[in-house]
Amino acid sequence: MIGTNENVPRATSSTAAAAVKASPAVSGRLRHLPMFLNRQDPEFAKIFEVVDALPLDDTHCHLVTDRDAITSTKRFLERISLAGYPFPKYFPEGVYHRWLNGDEATKYELNRKYDIQAKVDGMTYHLSQSIFIKFLTKELAQFLDCEPVLDEVIEARNDKGRDYWSYINSLFRDVKYENIMLDTGYNESAGGPAIDAFEQAILPCRTHRIARIEQIQAEFFNLDISFDEFEERFIARLIENMDGTGNYGKRSVGMKSYLLPYVGLIRPLYDRKPAADSWRALRKSYSEISKMEREAAFNITKDLRRYTFTLALEECLKRDMPMQIHTGDGEAPEVILRNQDPFYLEEVVRFDKDNMMRMPKIIPLHAGYPSVGKAAWLSHLYPNCYFELSIMTPHVHQSLYTRYKQVLEAVPISKILFASDNYHVPELFWLAGRWGKRYLSKALTDYVIGGSLTFEEAIEAARMILHKNNRILYNLSNV
Repeated sequence: MIGTNENVPRATSSTAAAAVKASPAVSGRLRHLPMFLNRQDPEFAKIFEVVDALPLDDTHCHLVTDRDAITSTKRFLERISLAGYPFPKYFPEGVYHRWLNGDEATKYELNRKYDIQAKVDGMTYHLSQSIFIKFLTKELAQFLDCEPVLDEVIEARNDKGRDYWSYINSLFRDVKYENIMLDTGYNESAGGPAIDAFEQAILPCRTHRIARIEQIQAEFFNLDISFDEFEERFIARLIENMDGTGNYGKRSVGMKSYLLPYVGLIRPLYDRKPAADSWRALRKSYSEISKMEREAAFNITKDLRRYTFTLALEECLKRDMPMQIHTGDGEAPEVILRNQDPFYLEEVVRFDKDNMMRMPKIIPLHAGYPSVGKAAWLSHLYPNCYFELSIMTPHVHQSLYTRYKQVLEAVPISKILFASDNYHVPELFWLAGRWGKRYLSKALTDYVIGGSLTFEEAIEAARMILHKNNRILYNLSNV
């Protein structure tokens, strides 16, 4: 039976100073380099040795709590899986969490009614047979100094989990994270203290917070107030997030929107009337909306969400602040996968008003995966549109080499941003850094061997992608 969050020991708390411990000792920077590649391609080994030592910024990621400090193999698979991520949505609201955290009698009754265990077993079995997990097992076994068997990796990880913050810190230091841009909009309801604890644990890596539009507006969606009052409150909280301490006690350096999978093509909405009509429709149907078919529910708030998005993007434009927008990927079965085409962002990228393209800084997330070519071409055509590498990095693993070449074919090096979209477990941070540096080096090697880049140009390209572009885009002048 998968362990519950309540029944596993919590990580021991540590100060930042205690958390900063050395990574497992492995001699030389080529510890991340498979030996067959070293023998096969000396030029690659030369490039990789320099790239592996470079600092790393993560332009899009999420909170890690101590909930997964001690885990089971099945629970780890569920938590790291994109298929397992939205697993509670496969059952009526609240059922999965009651099963996960309930006593044996509760588990038995819910399992009898909804067949939860069999569905979890099926999902985790299939994931365990993926090349991603088989490769992850070998890589983590090297880091944890254990046999490359998943159960033994989890056992070794649990041993590290007794001082979980120190373990997380060692993962960060091993791949040399210096800055992360933390989307606080998804935090598993952990709140400010958990965010503060994570930020303290990963020092000396610095954290810069991103606020999510959906989280701000959700504070008011359940209130029986007029549209005028909603609008006033939303704008006040938005400004507090951007300029004050509204993002769990700190200011935000950027905004994030999850609108695309809800509505598909996003057209900015400046007219208050459709938004007010949408607000009134939400008030009439609020008690029933969770029971509706997903597209019907999304349509009720479509104009309201377009309007709040437009308000937020206007404020970003005033401040030269980037807006991250969810594209590609997607947490089925809640969202509508077909809505997530990167080309559906063109009107946002243009942000036309008064016969002028105003072109705020837009970052389509997740490499648009699986529509990588579309996201790359959008970034090629519009100078204010950037390209971010997360989810594809690390989930595509060895094929990142070919995907990175696909991106580099179209997107200027100055607009490519490294990211992991890490969620739940810290190993995704580490794998993204480890594999990102490795396969970026391999892609750049092809350009050096082919004569497109000199060695020095390839290394500078890696610097730009891995950290320099992020710092310029977010105006991190003090780092």
